[in-house]
Parts: sequence; structure tokens; C-alpha cells
Amino acid sequence: MSTPLLCRANAYQRTFEARLVRLVTYAGCPAAVLDQTAFYPTSGGQPCDHGTLNGVTVHDVRLEDDGTVVHVLSGPLEASIGATVHGEIDWSRRFDHMQQHTGQHILSQAFARVASLETRSVHIGSEENTIDLDAPSLPSVDVVRAVEAEANRVVFEDLPVHVYVASDAALSQLPLRRPPQVKGEVRIVEIAGYDWSACGGTHVRNTAQVGAIKVVRVERHKGGARVTFRCGWRALADYSRVHEIISALSAALSAPRYDVAAAALRILEEARQIRQELEAVRSKLRAHEARALLDMAVLDAQQRRWVVHIDRDATVEELRALAQTLTERSDVIALLARAGALAHIIIARSEHLSLDAAALLRQVLSQLAKDSSAKGGGSARFAQGGGFAADANALHAALHALVALHTQ
Repeated sequence: MSTPLLCRANAYQRTFEARLVRLVTYAGCPAAVLDQTAFYPTSGGQPCDHGTLNGVTVHDVRLEDDGTVVHVLSGPLEASIGATVHGEIDWSRRFDHMQQHTGQHILSQAFARVASLETRSVHIGSEENTIDLDAPSLPSVDVVRAVEAEANRVVFEDLPVHVYVASDAALSQLPLRRPPQVKGEVRIVEIAGYDWSACGGTHVRNTAQVGAIKVVRVERHKGGARVTFRCGWRALADYSRVHEIISALSAALSAPRYDVAAAALRILEEARQIRQELEAVRSKLRAHEARALLDMAVLDAQQRRWVVHIDRDATVEELRALAQTLTERSDVIALLARAGALAHIIIARSEHLSLDAAALLRQVLSQLAKDSSAKGGGSARFAQGGGFAADANALHAALHALVALHTQ
């Protein structure tokens, strides 16, 4: 049977008494069904309430297809069928959801009025909320600012929020933002003179209790625009965290708070230029190193140059870059390695040579990591592997043995 929801009549009710109808198991957890409940079940994009029944934690509340509300518990409920149980709502969570959900109604109406953008879907999350707009392109920064200002104007006007049930005949007289998805009598949440929505969620009594409404992100999503926002205490917590970050950056950059962005962008641009200059120097050093290695290369009967190089301190990225520089020539097989507890080998060849670099890598790894600890692979032209320990002497012996095998 359908469970009456006391929270729809009074979202501010924090405690209640109810009769235990049955005990069940839900998703492997003990659960209870009552003859009435003040717990809001997950529905309509709004998360469920948490709280306790006779002191046992309620960590999930589910609404079944037949309207039955199932309270999922952290442990067994020590009560007999028909007994009266005492329920308590986690008020901080309930009020948070009331702020977020009412704020969503305001923000959706603000997007409709200011930018003619309709809300497609809604999600109230544990940290952030989203509304998905039916938008052909992202609204501009100026539009979002205007919408946010409109939403907060409604908050500061302290408009009453009315909740009532309307018949089919009455619905036709209401300027609903979206048509209801059910027939017959429909629960309406009205922000006086501003927004009318068919909704079963919990809401505050007036818009002032929503607190500040802050849009934190706008992005493309499934052909529309997804707006992420926070209201009330969440918005205040977000501002406090951002303030701490800006204050720390302001001190670190020796810049006033409002100049932090410009200072950071200037430093990033300077860092980009330095990286470019550094890469140019590294490129020259690699070219010099490559020439020296080519002078020491083993030249086989097919006029292929076998380069063996072992560097204890090189990064994998540096070995890759050196391999690319060496194999820009048409006659090079490069066998490069880093020694140590995290040894790494790269085998690369010039584009038009016929040797299989991946096959050569498998040969050398089978000698150096007989316990199969090494991982690697690649293509016929470039292969790499690592994840094993090998000192410079072991790598030198294995790589030169590979060269000798293929240059006889």
C-alpha cells in the first residue's frame, strides 16, 4: 500500500511516531515499512532523508512502484509488527535539501525569464546540484550573471513558498513552468507570484531561507547546457573555501585579492616561455648527444647503425626524446636504457628498416627479467618496457649481446 508522507504536509517536522507494518530485507540490509513516515524517499532528483528509527540509523529511503516507502537500516530494528516506533530526521541534511531544491526552482525560473532557457532535468547532489538546460549553445558569462542576480533578487525579496494540491481544472489556470507528468490531483510548489511547479519534494517556507544562490560552473552536456550551482549553507561553505584559496594565492603572489588572476596568468605565461627556451636547449643537447652516440655506433654489414646507451639518471620521457632524435636518420637502431630499481628499456628503429623493435624488446626482457616482472610492448618501429631492477652492467651486457646476435 502507499505510505503517507508526512514531510509533504510539513517539511519542518523533525520527529514522528508510526506503526511498524513489516520488516523486510533491501539490498542485503534490514529494512522497515511503516504506516506513515516523515522521511523523504529518493525521488524527483532529490536525495532521501537520513535519520533514525528507535535509535537505529536510517541510511537510505526508497519509494517502491506501489508507493510503499522502505526505510533501509544499518542494523536490525528491535520492534514487533504493529508496535509504535519513533523516527527522527537528520535535520541538517533535510534543511540542506530544502534549500537546494527551492533554490533550483528559483534558478530554473530565472533562466526561463532572463534567457528563455527551459530546464530539461534536475539533480540535487550531496555536494553540488545541476540543472540541464535546453540550450543550443552555452549561455554567455553576462547571461549567467544576469540570471544569478535575478535568482538572488527573489531570495532577498523573501517571497512566501506555498505548497498545495491542485485539480486538473485548477492546473489549467496555473502558469506551470513544466507540465506535470501525472494526471489527476497534483502537488504544486508555488513561489508567490514567481514560479509554479509540480513537485513532490521538500521546500523552505520562504525564499529568504534559501540563502545565496551561486552558479559555480556551466558546461556543454548532451546537446544542452549543464549548470552546476550551490545554495544556502553550501554556497557559504564554497565561498569560505574559495576565500581561503584566494587569500593564500594573494600572499604567495604578493598581489591584492582582485589581482590574483592577472598575476597568476602572468606567471603562467612566463613559465610557458621558460619551458619553450628550456626545450630548445634540451633539443640542442639531444642533438649533440645523438651525434656523439652515432660516432660510437656499431655499423653492421647492412650499413645499419646500432646505438647502445645506458643512463642511470634519465627519465623515460628523455629516453623517448633521444630515441626520436636518433631515428630521424634512416639507418639507426637505438637501444636505450635507464638503470636502477625501476629499469626501463626503449628500442626504436628508423622508419624504413625491417627489424621488429617489439621482438627485440621481448628478447632482451626475457634475459633481464626471467621472473616475468617486466611489462612492456610496442610496435615494429618503437617498443618499451620496464618494471624490473637492473644495474648498468647487466643492461650493458644484455644490450650488447643483442647487438652481437643481430650483427654477425
